[in-house]
Amino acid sequence: MKTKLFFIINSFSWGGGAESLLTTIMNALDDTGRYEIGVMEIIHADVKKEPINKSIKVYPYYTDADAPDRKERMYYVYHEWDKVIKEYIPDDYDVYISFNYLKPSFLLPPDKKNIAWIHGDIYDLINRYPNQTKDMSEERELQREAFKKANRIIAISDITKQSIEDIYPEQKNKIILLANKINVNRIKSMSEEKTDIKLEGYAIVFAGRFDTNKNPLRAVSILRKLLKVRKDAHLYLVGYGVLEQELIQTINENGLENNVHILGYFDNPFPVFRQASLMLVTSLSEGGPLVILEGLALGKAFVSTDVGISRKLSENQNVGGVFNEDDEATSEIIRLAETDPETIKSACTEVISMYDTPEYIRRIESIIQDVILEK
Repeated sequence: MKTKLFFIINSFSWGGGAESLLTTIMNALDDTGRYEIGVMEIIHADVKKEPINKSIKVYPYYTDADAPDRKERMYYVYHEWDKVIKEYIPDDYDVYISFNYLKPSFLLPPDKKNIAWIHGDIYDLINRYPNQTKDMSEERELQREAFKKANRIIAISDITKQSIEDIYPEQKNKIILLANKINVNRIKSMSEEKTDIKLEGYAIVFAGRFDTNKNPLRAVSILRKLLKVRKDAHLYLVGYGVLEQELIQTINENGLENNVHILGYFDNPFPVFRQASLMLVTSLSEGGPLVILEGLALGKAFVSTDVGISRKLSENQNVGGVFNEDDEATSEIIRLAETDPETIKSACTEVISMYDTPEYIRRIESIIQDVILEK
């Protein structure tokens, strides 16, 4: 008899890193033939349809991203969990897995076998980050209650794990560290697809949602500094989001139209990544981030803020570096630009071999089995 797994994710149609990772996990588990898998998204965005196996059942979503009553409906996810769970979460699965904190974890059904999978640090719940205007004390207590329902809490990085322990020390014994992995062969294959996009010069690629956390405006600021040293530097922004108009304004005000290029969103960004000289991450908070691993799979070095596993990956300095200040980012980019490309490619191959899929899936299966057998 197959083990039945039910995944709950905030959105499975926004085209983000969490969606891509969940697709990889569900398809790999499904391919073993040992699982019956269902998935439900809370918010449907209709940006990307994830390429999941046909045997994976997609359940009705809770609300549309553009629904006029979306905010009103979200009240029930936060304050009347039981009603939403009863209406939207089937009760005949063996293990329920929430694929990030807050909303997905709120919908873990009580008195079931549950896993809460957390994809970045959660320090926003204690208002640690600059420019946070909303008091998160209510969300912090709601998350405390949600974690009580979990048999295991998966953290994808040391920073993620530490943030959970700092805020919820009572959950320390439930936490398992499991770093994100990727399907390297799939990424390499997809990168060979044709594209009309041609990158120029020393091509720096930023890929992610144009929002405050991903911080694309900082990428533009770093490019401005870099151009004083590398006149051939170009920044390519892959994504979309609420900051797009501010990005365009900043680019125009600083006369960067010839060096900063907004490419938009791609279902398959890997043909663009394959042409990059370097991947740039400027996020305030991340778990993976997957874009670094995807770049490494294609032999591309990275420069990143000190988030997720970026510092661990940068222990091999030929694959990347981390920064706190923009001047540090510029120095790291220059250092890597002056490193022999074959040395970088060889180092990337060595590092990414530790983040490929097979062992990752075996570890996930082991965690699931432990939860099932727990009394």
